[in-house]
Amino acid sequence: MKLKSVILFLTILLFSYSVGSTPTNINFVEIPTKKMSGKLKGLAFATIRTSIIKEYNFTEPKEIRYVPCSPDFPVLVGDFPCSLLSWDEEAIFVEESSSLQDAEAGNNEPNLDDRLGGKVIVLMSKTKSPNMDGSVVKLGEDEDQLKLFYDKEGYLSHYVFQSNVIVFKWIQNQKLKVLSGIVQLKLDSNSFPVSGKEIQFSTP
Repeated sequence: MKLKSVILFLTILLFSYSVGSTPTNINFVEIPTKKMSGKLKGLAFATIRTSIIKEYNFTEPKEIRYVPCSPDFPVLVGDFPCSLLSWDEEAIFVEESSSLQDAEAGNNEPNLDDRLGGKVIVLMSKTKSPNMDGSVVKLGEDEDQLKLFYDKEGYLSHYVFQSNVIVFKWIQNQKLKVLSGIVQLKLDSNSFPVSGKEIQFSTP
């Protein structure tokens, strides 16, 4: 695994523990009905809804590294893995040569991919998400599937699981973005929110 990949995964694991170091800030809190309109405007929900109601053809299978979130990271619907917080192809894709080397290695010491979680196949759409120009990825099938939407910089904007959309709020911190909050919205049959809850993280 390349150095950049190692740094990304260590960052994910350390970040998971850092947000968990402030227990009062890691629980979801219901969004009052009177504040919902302002919250949706702040999330640019119109853009989010446009992306999730669009039809996508997922035709490109990719083997990626799958890293579960730490126990201190908030539990998100759909068994969300923290390795999908960003879409860095150099870091997240499993190279075919690496898979071949793993097979040839037999029962040798497990590689870093295995120690961090494992590997899984996802399907990518050739169509970018509207207004965000980022990748659209599907993990799983049928009722267990996650449909993930990234911005053009590769940060996870939101994902859909069943009748829920989970939105990730990022803030710029020097050259990187830092996760500052998560909003979970329950949607009706027309993909409009009927209720919501959120988590705000303490950020540097």
